[in-house]
Amino acid sequence: MSDIPAHEAKRHDQAWVLKAGQWSLVQDPVAEREDEHRDYSEAVKAAGYTVWTGAGEVYMVPLTLTVWARPEEPSFLFDLEGAGQTQILYAASLPDALTLLNQLAPTLQALAVTDQIAHAEPETMSVLADVLDKLHDRRRGKNGRVIQK
Repeated sequence: MSDIPAHEAKRHDQAWVLKAGQWSLVQDPVAEREDEHRDYSEAVKAAGYTVWTGAGEVYMVPLTLTVWARPEEPSFLFDLEGAGQTQILYAASLPDALTLLNQLAPTLQALAVTDQIAHAEPETMSVLADVLDKLHDRRRGKNGRVIQK
């Protein structure tokens, strides 16, 4: 990556793009359309992108991801939304998008699980315990205690 901070790139209507494993700054293909549209998602659509996949929208999680796709480069737009800020990244091609998803997946998963545990209500704790038991290949007896193998 360059030494230019993200907020500097934003000011110059540039965005980070991952291409063949290398990061570089490019002209943001959505920035020029933002003045024409009130809603950012409308500007993204005007740039030719459609929603491809996402994570974090179903539950209240501290970080959500929406990935948009289009035929021309940069082919994938990654919209990362945190509690108080949004970051936009691009991937030039499908292999680049899969690389970026692979890099983001552990963080998204850890934040989602942590957030779900933190917001678990007493009535859902048994469901959480069932999930953890399944993950750890444990069984419980009728009294709720773990059965030793």
